[in-house]
Amino acid sequence: MRDDSPSSVYLRCRCVALLDVLLVRLRRLLAAASVSILNANRPPLHVVNTQAPKLKSELRNPDSLTRIIGLKVDVDTCEGMKRGVPRLAALFRKHGVLASFFVPMGKDHTGWTVKRVFTKRGFLSKAGRVGVINTYGIKTLLYGLLLPGPNIALKNAKLVRTLNEEGYEVGIHGLDHVYWHDHIKTLNREETRKILAEAASVYREVMGRDPLSFAAPGWMINEHALAWFEEKGFTYTSDVRGTSIFMPRLGGVTFKVPQIPTTLPTLDEAVGLKGSDQESLTRFFVDSLTDGINILTVHAELEGKNWIGLLESFILETLARGFRYQRLTDIATLVQASGPLPAHEIGFGFVEGRAGEVALEK
Repeated sequence: MRDDSPSSVYLRCRCVALLDVLLVRLRRLLAAASVSILNANRPPLHVVNTQAPKLKSELRNPDSLTRIIGLKVDVDTCEGMKRGVPRLAALFRKHGVLASFFVPMGKDHTGWTVKRVFTKRGFLSKAGRVGVINTYGIKTLLYGLLLPGPNIALKNAKLVRTLNEEGYEVGIHGLDHVYWHDHIKTLNREETRKILAEAASVYREVMGRDPLSFAAPGWMINEHALAWFEEKGFTYTSDVRGTSIFMPRLGGVTFKVPQIPTTLPTLDEAVGLKGSDQESLTRFFVDSLTDGINILTVHAELEGKNWIGLLESFILETLARGFRYQRLTDIATLVQASGPLPAHEIGFGFVEGRAGEVALEK
């Protein structure tokens, strides 16, 4: 029975007032970090054809390793999964583009990233250029703080399976995206394996089969995770920034699961530094391509939202120049068939435009 005594009513009022104060302070903090070029110059959304036919996952010109683009779609939030992913999939269908999607298997705790203001070098600068409120929304930024975070994969299980049915690759993007990004470098073997086992269990529940690919949140990794991927027979993982596909070496051990690094800058690193509008950024990304294998990481919360027009412009320009789009799993198969891969050390450092360190191919 509800207690309506004066003391209880007073206590409830005090709690509500405290929550209001916290919410106002959080909004002010986020708003201060959101005055960005993106908000002032964001391109309009393009309407895409959601009725295009399903894609077939097949290698095109398997004898060639030239002019290939691997689109790696990282999903960081539940809202990105729900809203951004369908837009991206529709865009890819429209242009007959193959892509690989990586989805967190755990809860959305985006609100925890607030602490990065104090722990990540360059976080406020990046947040200001990207526009965090416009990109993520207030509700998402409260997940883990004032609101319980929804499970991203389970809440969107039908959509995840639909991606697979349409020929896209679906891999794991960690369990809790924020926790992995901020802590995986220092986690021990038992802690790492527990996280990965839980993520794989959710993947099996959603997809009905074992996972074969993984993309590390925030490009952060440790040797225990690499050992687990090898033990479980993964086809490849994509955990670092680099220039070429290689066998990773970390903690004195060379692992047998190929590493497919992100070779190009990401939009959140480039906006405001390399360009501020669709035309200049399209030119920057196209000019950054090589004649070999290029891996571009896009985000459901950015290219799947306000910047989908930029991505379509990039796709049209690259197709006109003769580039071919492949899923990362097909790229891994293609490269391994061409001969043994070199072993390269994984180190940690910084890339221009990104807050905090990332794993790097040395």
